[in-house]
Amino acid sequence: MAEDDTCTVRHAIDLLCRWNAEVELITDDRDRYTGERLNREARSIAQALQQAGIGRGNAVAFIGPSTCRFYAAFFGAQKLGCVTCNINARETAGFVRSTFDSIGARAVICADASLATVTAAIAGMPDPPLVITLGNHALPDAAFSYGEALTRYPAVEPEAEPKPSDPAIIILSSGSTGTPKGIVHSNGNFVHWMRAAPALFGHVSRSTRLLVLVGTSFAAWPFSSIPVLYAGGSLVLMEGFTPESFCELIEKEKATMAGPVPTMIRMLEPAITDRFDLSSLRMMLCAGEPPSATDIERIRSWADTDIRCLYLASESAPGAATYWEMRDQEVLGKSVCAGRPVPGADLRIVDPDGGIDDLRPAGEAGEILLRGPTLATGYLNNAELTARRFVGGWWRSGDLGHLDADGFLHVAGRTDNTINSGGIKVQGEEVEICLIAHPGVSQVAVIGIPDPKWGQRIEAHVVAVSGTTEADLRDHCRQHLAGFKQPKTYVFHEQLPVGTTGKLDRPALRRRHAGPAPRQGAEP
Repeated sequence: MAEDDTCTVRHAIDLLCRWNAEVELITDDRDRYTGERLNREARSIAQALQQAGIGRGNAVAFIGPSTCRFYAAFFGAQKLGCVTCNINARETAGFVRSTFDSIGARAVICADASLATVTAAIAGMPDPPLVITLGNHALPDAAFSYGEALTRYPAVEPEAEPKPSDPAIIILSSGSTGTPKGIVHSNGNFVHWMRAAPALFGHVSRSTRLLVLVGTSFAAWPFSSIPVLYAGGSLVLMEGFTPESFCELIEKEKATMAGPVPTMIRMLEPAITDRFDLSSLRMMLCAGEPPSATDIERIRSWADTDIRCLYLASESAPGAATYWEMRDQEVLGKSVCAGRPVPGADLRIVDPDGGIDDLRPAGEAGEILLRGPTLATGYLNNAELTARRFVGGWWRSGDLGHLDADGFLHVAGRTDNTINSGGIKVQGEEVEICLIAHPGVSQVAVIGIPDPKWGQRIEAHVVAVSGTTEADLRDHCRQHLAGFKQPKTYVFHEQLPVGTTGKLDRPALRRRHAGPAPRQGAEP
């Protein structure tokens, strides 16, 4: 049976741009793009890539903040059937290099500010990727700039025929080895999640104006912003969160939807928000960490807005997700939780050490499994992990939780060591690998500890060689880790707890150190 060629990102982009040609779709602090301009510039970028020999199935990396140009370039690569992969601009050159190697990057499109990192990353590569910057002018170490591409290459739809089964996007999630773990979604998955997202986000239409707070490297960027565009809504792009700029943009652009993580909500104090008109808000989305009762009360003081608490992952996408909404509390008396599945999705709770049919009864904790039309096709270059996590049409999340008597999902934590700090997920083992490389560290465990501001703070528990100081370790991490991955607190030990098999006992550390932050650099 032939594939439906309309179920591709290329076709979806054509529809959203063509039917919104005169509509202002994306706004940043420099530009305002209509559908016509977005499509025109995407075509020029596609022509630039194609004439450089890059096309269907080739990987194109992106590094930079959310801007109108970033979206146009991203769409340009998708028009060709390229496989896009967004990398955090705060990552080190070493991490960027390992990502280029793992995805087989043929090109990288980056903000001017990230060019130095990219240049360092590709130094010595036998076949370095083509480098295009997002500025107007040629820069050393780049083939050409976005501005040059617009004048050099025609705004003509490229000849390309991507298929629904072709890979479309790689979403990065650091694995326990400290190397990038690529989660692959096909063209068909991408289009299905565009169509499914309104069920997760609530009413999404041409009147929706989403304030985009999330960075381009996070799964929430394609999961939220591109479906809003697909529905004919518009995006207001924000670079760098501050409470004041958040409020200013909502008031100025009349944003109707936003998704601040609870850490941001707690920074939006009444002394700030009371100075602005936030009444345009109609939907607030919270993912990664449930909002507290105080968070909800604060949001509701801004506007007559609904609130949704979302549960999904890079592997599941919006079509295999769950949500809780304010109605669940007001009508059903359900306090904040992960809620119930979106239409077409399914979930079950199983024995973490068992198979997918080893179901746990209501009220009993186990591993959360998700199923739906938007599950990823697997992990890049990792057949073993793909086979272990994607089983019989289900995805094993590694999250622990339970279903209550009414079928509402309550998430309890992780079966592994992912730390959710300020809405950003960091793998504890990656930080451990960095610290254990320091000659003054003989043993280390990195865990997430409950924190009133960050949700979880990254805390390093260290057995150190005599003379090694906290300052030494902080300096070491600054050199080798992005800022958001660096421990916020350090605790020094004579020895770390181990289980009966001699394996490091992280749960014991969490139990012993779950209270207030200890004095830095000292054994509590």
